[in-house]
Amino acid sequence: MAEYFLNYDKSQAIQNEMAKIPDKAENAVNKVVHNFGAKEAIQDIIKFMPVSNRDKKHAKTSNSLKLDMLNLGFRIYARGGAAKNKGSFGYLVFPNDGIGPHNFIDQRFFEQGGDAASNKIFNKVMEALEDALQL
Repeated sequence: MAEYFLNYDKSQAIQNEMAKIPDKAENAVNKVVHNFGAKEAIQDIIKFMPVSNRDKKHAKTSNSLKLDMLNLGFRIYARGGAAKNKGSFGYLVFPNDGIGPHNFIDQRFFEQGGDAASNKIFNKVMEALEDALQL
């Protein structure tokens, strides 16, 4: 599992906006993060997943990721099981290590997907906080 966090400047900007509306901020951020952000991040992670030319079920075209909703965030991780089990996506557990008989190089699709989604999520969160401020 890879972890991805907003950079300091974006985190600070969100914190500053949240401080303006402490009674509404948490709800506004959670709505965006849970309804838009998590789905957007999953889609962007999947875009960067490789597909081999082997005749098998691929993680990219399957329901290979799990999602946990957290307060002011979410966690995305590989639906797994042991890589030795047929049909499992266990090779997604350590994608950055380049281990396994068919995974010779590190795959940074979690990080690449997080990077791709972060600006979109940040912008939506800032819009939601601005809207909540107007109410």
